Amino acid sequence: MIPSTGTGHRPEAEPLITGICEISLERAIVPYRNDAASAELGGPIDDIGLGVVLRSDDLLRPEVLDLGSARARQVSFEGPLVILGWVFSSTLSTLREGLRESPESLRRYSFSLALRALDRHGFNEVTRPHHLRIGFRDLVRDLDLHESTALRLAIPGSVVRLHLDYGSTTLVARTAVGGRNPALESALRDAFSGDLLGGRSADATGIQSYHIPLPTPRSVGEARSLMAKARRGFLHLLARYEPARYRAVREHLDAFGERDSLAQLRDRPLPRLQPLSGSGRGSSGRVH
Repeated sequence: MIPSTGTGHRPEAEPLITGICEISLERAIVPYRNDAASAELGGPIDDIGLGVVLRSDDLLRPEVLDLGSARARQVSFEGPLVILGWVFSSTLSTLREGLRESPESLRRYSFSLALRALDRHGFNEVTRPHHLRIGFRDLVRDLDLHESTALRLAIPGSVVRLHLDYGSTTLVARTAVGGRNPALESALRDAFSGDLLGGRSADATGIQSYHIPLPTPRSVGEARSLMAKARRGFLHLLARYEPARYRAVREHLDAFGERDSLAQLRDRPLPRLQPLSGSGRGSSGRVH
């Protein structure tokens, strides 16, 4: 029975939110945020931010296997939680055994599992950041393989690091100095043919950063086209600032080809839309 609210007495203040939950998230396929890696621009190079919950004894800090790197991560589930599906108990056992026995084969197995999960759910607001992260990860592996999912560029007097904000589809270029660089700004405009926004970081370093908003893709095909544009843009910068490195990268790509993991996913057709006249009337000019 619901207590009456017409007594005129203010009810005792009680907490409405608790961090305690009695369900188990083991076997769930979930997007996650790794707080320990938040300072690493773009995230670690092998991670894709999509994982399977291995253990959830502590529901706010469960153990998740990233399906890109096949590494176990202690992550935070504070805030909204999205579940893309559940793996079989046998699959969970395979993932746990792979952690102990064969990391390389586990990476191949777990990444194929990630692609199947993304393919099943299609391209939407929830899965788009993971599509973009996988695509940008391919780009970094081809052009500047190191520990984080960012591209490094040596310019006179500084180093620029470019990473993709997967949520807002914005390319971010961070310099190592606090002042503006007009020559770099011009080069970024030439390379990516988009709006260029700039500002200094709010922390004590006050370093300069530039933001280039990119068109938000609506499909796997558009995401692949966006990654191709980002690839061409960075190669343009590389040819301008580091010609010797550009030649070495081009030789590598000519010999081994370009990675394109997103090509393994189905591209569902978009609805066909046509431009409408400003009158809002049909061809007959009459409204029925």
